[in-house]
Amino acid sequence: MKTALEALVQSEGEVRLGWAGSTTLMDYLNFEDALSPVLTAMVGGVPVRRVPAKSHSVRMAAIGAIGHTFEGGQVHVWGTGCSPWKNPSAPVDRRVAFAPPGHGAIVLHATSGPVAERLMANGGKRPGLYGDPAWLLPRFYRPRIRKKWKLGVILHLSELADRSYEPHPLPAFERYDVPEEFQDDVHLITTVTPLGVPALKAKLDEILACERIVSMSMHGLIIAEAYGIPCLYFPPLSEPRGLGRLALDPEGPADLRIVDLYLGLGRRHIPAYFQDRGRPTDWQAVMDAVDRTWEPVTFDSKKLIEAFPFTPSPLKAPSGKSIWDHPVIKGLILQHDVALLRQQDRDSDPADPIEVNQTEARALEPEREGGEKPATVPSTVAKVVGSEKAPPAGMTPEVATLLRMNAERISIPLSWAATTRESPYANLGDTLSALIVAGMAGVPVRRAGFDQAIERMVAVGTIGHNQRNGILHFWGTGVDAERNPVDPLVRGYVRPADTAFHIHALRGPNSARTLRAAGIEVPDVFGDPVWMLPRFWPMKDVEKTHDLGVILHITELEDRTPEAGVKPTLRRYVVPDAFKDRIRLINTHCDPTADAMRRKVEEIVSCRAIVSTSLHGLVISETYGIPCAWFATYGDGEGRMLDLGNAQHQIDHRMRDFYSGVGRSTLSSFCLDRSKPTDWDQVLSWVHGTWRPLTYDDQPLIRAFPMPLAVSPDEMTWPLPAEIVDRIDY
Repeated sequence: MKTALEALVQSEGEVRLGWAGSTTLMDYLNFEDALSPVLTAMVGGVPVRRVPAKSHSVRMAAIGAIGHTFEGGQVHVWGTGCSPWKNPSAPVDRRVAFAPPGHGAIVLHATSGPVAERLMANGGKRPGLYGDPAWLLPRFYRPRIRKKWKLGVILHLSELADRSYEPHPLPAFERYDVPEEFQDDVHLITTVTPLGVPALKAKLDEILACERIVSMSMHGLIIAEAYGIPCLYFPPLSEPRGLGRLALDPEGPADLRIVDLYLGLGRRHIPAYFQDRGRPTDWQAVMDAVDRTWEPVTFDSKKLIEAFPFTPSPLKAPSGKSIWDHPVIKGLILQHDVALLRQQDRDSDPADPIEVNQTEARALEPEREGGEKPATVPSTVAKVVGSEKAPPAGMTPEVATLLRMNAERISIPLSWAATTRESPYANLGDTLSALIVAGMAGVPVRRAGFDQAIERMVAVGTIGHNQRNGILHFWGTGVDAERNPVDPLVRGYVRPADTAFHIHALRGPNSARTLRAAGIEVPDVFGDPVWMLPRFWPMKDVEKTHDLGVILHITELEDRTPEAGVKPTLRRYVVPDAFKDRIRLINTHCDPTADAMRRKVEEIVSCRAIVSTSLHGLVISETYGIPCAWFATYGDGEGRMLDLGNAQHQIDHRMRDFYSGVGRSTLSSFCLDRSKPTDWDQVLSWVHGTWRPLTYDDQPLIRAFPMPLAVSPDEMTWPLPAEIVDRIDY
């Protein structure tokens, strides 16, 4: 029976394919991703037309861990990988597990491995056929190439300092330093490739000219294995050091794509050369390890071709030439205007338009949804745009006129962990970012995506490592040194390409060290913007109703609603009857409004003391002068003064960053495993006996604000006009 895809290919004379291709903002190809249309054309024998991942069309997917990105229509999967997360680049506590679409929306013909198959099957047929289409390259192209180097070292994109065609590892990655005595033997290889099919051939030839390969790139390993080049995975793990055995655990620390690749080959563990990125490599030991451990892999390429989603018609090289000279391959378009691509996709099926992503739409549109008329222009906006008779100094009358005409539309694009359709309630600490920035600037803020290619602000939250593309203005932001903005499956922060950084202030020195190690200039201005909260909401009249407030982290709640209770397995949060009126458990979720946020802050301020697993529970307590301590999740129920400078002391990196930035050397902590009951009298005694007010000068943080200030740094109370904060889509 002819499938819908087969019928479409026969009708159009080409195959629709979704892949992670290059855009008009890029002057390069990623060699790995660009192999997808190449192999599809080689096996299918027809031209390839790129379509978006989100489309209502019938289409194919081939090379790449991209299965989680497809929405709409019907996708025929051939050798594709998949992330377990729908949004793998999001912060860990905001990731949403990937759930495949309804039955029949994804048709599996083959997957990169059993993990990808399980993730995409959705209870449907599992073909049990594993393999990346790049395995098929030797069937189409097997040149005689003189070996030039004893060892090729293939870097992952996330390890590169830029996107030049020559490999430039990040300066901190000393493992890629090649001493002079190995300059002729060890060759670093980047998957960044010039635009065009000839460059893809040249990159493949470059890999084939190596006697051995070690690689962080999955396709570096696949190509080496397919062509019989001895190879090893080169993970950046510090233990065990040197040659070791890597267990192929999908939940383990190794790149899931590598794990899935070798699980699909029937392996349960593989040899690997473990080398910390910050330490020099013994290249002779690496080559010896490859020679000692590599064994050829058996892969049945015939079965993968037989599983092709429509009748295969493999291309043959023109007489006297290579497969790269075939007109179908030479005619492949590998760079696209994404907006035009989406428009063409909509035009091809006008009766069934693609659903608009409302979050992206709001990020681009400063006005409210539904065409509502914006609220009255705040007086602070009038100050920014000036008056008709007297434009601000340095501003021409024409510019002042233009700004006046658009006063109702002025807003600040801000990246923050905003509400979503799946999580419609605000998390207090995250959402205060929008309120504080809007209040200090005197204009509303609008949502900006974490990877949107625009100029934007980034403020409250440990979200700096998630930001890429565009021009970024960081102010009081936190950065997780272990998170990777380019590839979330690879540990360690790297500087993303196509991104300009303007760091005005960071949350603390740990965040600063992370960015500086990536070559980003950072001033010594530290602090969390939530510290400004009492200037907007002094809370001087709030009655103290509870002896102790216990602020829960969102991961400790049964769900993400304001009414959610604590997970029943966490026994330390059980409050005996004798303490029911004295202890308040505080859930930081609230409705996404300024009034609801204020009520949540009042709830915290109504307590005489606070213990918190949430960073912003502590920041709010400190800025309002409430005795507080970190409620550490380990220990037997004892208070400890933890040394912030001692890496051996178990301290949440966010707490260490903030408190180090405000000049503290120790952190007051009450340490108790969450499975054990709490002695609440002991907690209260510890907090009141050890807490001392923070002495923190917030003037440098205020004056580092990237926008024109609508408030005075010298005033202790600031206005928070409803016409500004009520217009924000939190």
